[in-house]
Amino acid sequence: MGMVPAMRMRTSPAILHGAGRLAQPWVRRLLAPLAAALLLSSAAAAHAQSPCSGLAPGADRPVRNLAYQPPTPDLPRSVHLLDLWPGAAPLPAPLVVFVHGGTWMHGGKYAGTPGQARAFRKAGYAYATVNYRLLRHGPPQEAARDIAEAVAFLRREAKGCGLDPDRIVLMGHSAGAHLAALVALDESYLEGAGVPPEAVRAVVLLDAYGLDIALHVRETGDPVYARVFGPDPEGWTAMSPVSHAAPGRRPPPVILHVDGDNSETPGQARTLEQALRAAGGEVEVFDAEGESHNSLNYGFGAPGDETTRRTLDFLARQVR
Repeated sequence: MGMVPAMRMRTSPAILHGAGRLAQPWVRRLLAPLAAALLLSSAAAAHAQSPCSGLAPGADRPVRNLAYQPPTPDLPRSVHLLDLWPGAAPLPAPLVVFVHGGTWMHGGKYAGTPGQARAFRKAGYAYATVNYRLLRHGPPQEAARDIAEAVAFLRREAKGCGLDPDRIVLMGHSAGAHLAALVALDESYLEGAGVPPEAVRAVVLLDAYGLDIALHVRETGDPVYARVFGPDPEGWTAMSPVSHAAPGRRPPPVILHVDGDNSETPGQARTLEQALRAAGGEVEVFDAEGESHNSLNYGFGAPGDETTRRTLDFLARQVR
């Protein structure tokens, strides 16, 4: 009796479920476009989601701890965070970006107080206060780049947060005023972040340090400045806002508030005032009688505060 040949059966892989099991190829080909579409839709929805979503226009509370740059392995996450009080009607609102002081070594966005935010919100502005790299995280050039990146982030989020991306005010106190002036006057920082320098429409400086670093070091031999800015006089010039207040691009209008009892800041303010005027810029300097270095910042927004009134009057002419 002959051998019965084995039957050759054509089979297809079954659709198996569970770990390690694969669907039939034709199923995978069918599902792939659908999966891709779902991923794109999810990504688009995430992109469209504004950090201000769920916050009613005019709400008297901020969106806190927004990351304006991706995490950096060598830095604490807090370095690149900001708080934002979105714009109130009428929208879009001009935006004030506050830069805290602390001798380039200390401080944080908490120095941008709720009193400041409320004063600006009442006048029709949005308000943000930013952290940046302190000296232990990098030189002050990196701090200036951080501030420019924060401005770029806020411009990207402008539509969802009720902000006008082309009406921005930089405001700083003490060393933060130096950084605000530097970013506004040295175009390289904003341009490096993809921000047109003309988007910064005005600058508010509260008892600013470091406006002319070389002059200050020559006059006082202050070791703090050498520690912060290094020993090279050329570096001092590059980091001095007064060096960038030169003819070529008309500088944004600047208002400087100075504590007359401070041994340094009145002379620094007058030096910058002269340079800005020589460059065709608009500038106002106010000697804040009865104020101190700290009260100029922490008293801002208090009822009857003269610094607040003068600032808002100045910005009403330049920005609103």
